[in-house]
Amino acid sequence: MSTPSTLLARTGPLRGTLGAEWTKFWSVRSTWWSLFSGLALMVCVSAILGMDFANDVEAGETTDGTTMGFAEPAANAVLLTQFAVVAYAMLVLTSEFATGAMRVTLTADPRRGRVLLAKTTTVTLVTVPFALALALLGLALGHLTLGSHGTGSAEEQVGDLAAVTVYLILTAILTVGVGAILRSSVGTLSAVLVVMLALPLIVTTTGSEYLPGRAGLIMLSNEQEPLSPVGAGVVLAIWALAAQLAGYVALRRRDV
Repeated sequence: MSTPSTLLARTGPLRGTLGAEWTKFWSVRSTWWSLFSGLALMVCVSAILGMDFANDVEAGETTDGTTMGFAEPAANAVLLTQFAVVAYAMLVLTSEFATGAMRVTLTADPRRGRVLLAKTTTVTLVTVPFALALALLGLALGHLTLGSHGTGSAEEQVGDLAAVTVYLILTAILTVGVGAILRSSVGTLSAVLVVMLALPLIVTTTGSEYLPGRAGLIMLSNEQEPLSPVGAGVVLAIWALAAQLAGYVALRRRDV
């Protein structure tokens, strides 16, 4: 039976590695630029989408109805805003591989699984409040720009907020895993954005809802077919976990 001292010994190294990763994450300019870019993208895209729809309705130029969900501008803006999240999520690994700093990291903690866990935890701890802030900001802009042309009950808006937040969190976790596999910033960025943005537009056959990008779109659009938003979230979570496991295997088997 584990004693408190045994548990402390087991978790102590993880706390130390997590603390080191947390410090490294906030000590580079790329983190701050990524966060600022995410906020700017959410503000600009949400505002443009909301104002454009409202102006089209008032001018009688829209064929998509006269109302839009208050959270819809935010849900659509996420498709661009995720670039910022993918950027800081991948750089926790790819920047160290590019500079050789990963050798120092693994010298300080040779347990590669623990290093990956610490990096993923750091990214997740940042993304949870950041994603929620982006969702709230996008929703607020939806209310501001749509005005009387907006619609949606409180329950629907809470669901939309949850969808945007969970989508960004799972995308960040998936990105860390892909970064561990590919070790390249360009390769990771390309792979994640192809999977999350390009494939849903190209592959629309039956079964495509089980691909991560299509599942993410179902979450954001609140569709009920062929998967529910919750089911789509589970699919995306499975892909994120699979990327983490594949990243762990790659990190264990390959030299730095």
